[in-house]
Amino acid sequence: MIFILTDSYDIHADLVIKNLVDSSIDYFRFNLDTSALKNSKISFKNGVWHIQQNSHLITSNDIDVVWARRGFVELTLEELNDNSTGFQIWKNEWNKTLNGFYSTLKNKKWLNKLDKAYKGENKYLQMEIAEHVGFNLPPILISNEKNELLSFVEKHETVVFKMMAQDFYQSDKGIYEGLYVNIINSMDIIEKFNTVGENPIVLQKYIPKSFEVRYTVVGCEHFVCKIDSQKSNKANVDWRRYDIPNTPHIPINPPKEIKDKVNQLLSIFDLNYGALDFIVTPNNEWYFLEINCFGQWLWIEDLTGLEISKEISKWLITNVKEVNRT
Repeated sequence: MIFILTDSYDIHADLVIKNLVDSSIDYFRFNLDTSALKNSKISFKNGVWHIQQNSHLITSNDIDVVWARRGFVELTLEELNDNSTGFQIWKNEWNKTLNGFYSTLKNKKWLNKLDKAYKGENKYLQMEIAEHVGFNLPPILISNEKNELLSFVEKHETVVFKMMAQDFYQSDKGIYEGLYVNIINSMDIIEKFNTVGENPIVLQKYIPKSFEVRYTVVGCEHFVCKIDSQKSNKANVDWRRYDIPNTPHIPINPPKEIKDKVNQLLSIFDLNYGALDFIVTPNNEWYFLEINCFGQWLWIEDLTGLEISKEISKWLITNVKEVNRT
């Protein structure tokens, strides 16, 4: 059986599950959003977990392969601000229970194992490993020391400000917004950054772009998409501002040396899935930005026809059959 950790609203999982249904492979979708969990039952007795959701009941002994789209209780933006004692206890106890449940599944085949995925999400470790395997990385500074930040901006002239925590924040108008990559200058630091008491921020030298790349790996298969962000005035600094009609997405074949380094990076992190972001310069130099161990892919598939969902389904089915042969 394939055990799928996700939430009720995950359309990526919907598409993969459709392929599983067509193949007649058994699966159990365990949704981790609060509404789903409030209608779920879980028990641990005699070393075996029993889980019931949507009138379906399985045990931990039934599980052969785990696909982790989510790890712990999925909160809406409103629930993130619920500090009531009852809700905090409910959420924390569910998460501790899930953590115990996962330890029972440690010897199963995972896409990806949660401990490996969360380790791989560490952006600072990513930079260390990416440099180790030979990727180009933009010069970067992480600091809350105002003079160091000013010196970095003056040295590199064109600099972008980045957030390591890619969360959504509630504005004064009550709207939840993400903070994307922005070009800043010395006056931004002088006027907006205090001398003491600030959190560390990330500055990165701006790398001129020919285009950007979303590079998705499933097992041994590589799906590489050119994002022509420079054709959009809205998305040319950060494609996550999404200007799809003016940002062509095109499948490409990566250089062999890039593909080899991607394989090395995933091997070091012990990952079976990863979604990587790159900048490619006008001189065709590839710069590594980050890897997303739970990264989305459906918009790439919709725009390019790259069959990422099908490959995920294939990976899960192949590994279930392999487990059942042994």
